[in-house]
Amino acid sequence: MTTYRTLSSLIAMIHRVHSARGRRRAGLFSIEGTRLVERALRAGAPLEAVLVAERLAHNADPRRRDLIAALSDAGCPVTVAPDSVLAELTEGRDLGPILGLVRLLPPRPLTDILSSTPGKHTGPPLLLAAVDIVDPGNVGALTRTAHAAGAAALLAVGVSDPYHPRATRISRGSIFKLPVVGYDSVDSFLQALWALDVKLVGTTAGGGIALAKMNWPDTVTAILMGNEAEGLPAEVQGAIDFNLTIPMPAGVDSFSVNAAAAIILYTAVQAQHTGD
Repeated sequence: MTTYRTLSSLIAMIHRVHSARGRRRAGLFSIEGTRLVERALRAGAPLEAVLVAERLAHNADPRRRDLIAALSDAGCPVTVAPDSVLAELTEGRDLGPILGLVRLLPPRPLTDILSSTPGKHTGPPLLLAAVDIVDPGNVGALTRTAHAAGAAALLAVGVSDPYHPRATRISRGSIFKLPVVGYDSVDSFLQALWALDVKLVGTTAGGGIALAKMNWPDTVTAILMGNEAEGLPAEVQGAIDFNLTIPMPAGVDSFSVNAAAAIILYTAVQAQHTGD
């Protein structure tokens, strides 16, 4: 665990890990807000350091006092800063004037994830893949959706970044609960899933199998969500086993990427429960 001897060095690290390159070099990512820090503690996440505003550190509210005490009990250094410093770092967001640095864990092999205890449903494991999703807010939402649906893991492909500060905020703590497996490229992603004989389910705005008519395979299945503007890359479209379409009213192209993922995951889980 790194000890930040000065407030300025801790603030500098928080700024540094706002970028993907900074996160890779430091081996850390940042989280923001009272609830997210509480959930990190409950999940046993490796908190490296926490920065709190004076108004939170000296707050008489039992929840705030308990949080500071729990951080101390966990051996996490807490640095107190002027309220103005936290207001600048949080850009006025009202999630609680507290920021944390969390150590990135070593990558967990997908084979290990798939062989571990099933999640919330009893069918074959489901995986949700975010393929070159540009908006970190969407990646965070997909993390939360995958966790809520009982998916075995989130697969983050290409630019999809579940550890971006906006992604961690929107995950609402699911980033600490759901296994995440990263792939630098579409090619490495496809090769890894082919090696494990994972069935690939793609999504398209039109021309695919209507979702209600999908016959879900009785094996490990990955649901692939593509880039917000372009959809799935051509090399992925040529590799998928099933192409799904959610029928839409005339004049509407599609649901948002997260809404579509939620609908498809829910449908897949229900099909497994009923044996369809």
